[in-house]
Amino acid sequence: MRASALWLPWQVEDLDAATEYYTDHIGLSEVDRFEDGVVLRAAEVTYLELTTPGPARPAPMAFELASPHAVDEEFRLWQPDPADLLRPPGHYPRGHYGFELRGPGGATIMIWSER
Repeated sequence: MRASALWLPWQVEDLDAATEYYTDHIGLSEVDRFEDGVVLRAAEVTYLELTTPGPARPAPMAFELASPHAVDEEFRLWQPDPADLLRPPGHYPRGHYGFELRGPGGATIMIWSER
């Protein structure tokens, strides 16, 4: 897999306060905002995605690939065990495309493309 970016989703109770903290005190820059969240650039290709609490499940470690085709290729290469497949390839509510697997130690791993 050749990831083009790493996304670290994090749920926060107060989105405005968390955004202010990470932009004003840590120096991250805001690159996207949506109804219940904001995306901050932490490094060249590393992002912190802050969201308000949603479904009770751990946030995934997300690896962005270049295209939906690359996501499908990665899915075919991995051939995940059905017991580890949390979400098959498909579109998410915000429009991006990907899938989710249970990784080592129960971590949720998301492989996706914004395009």
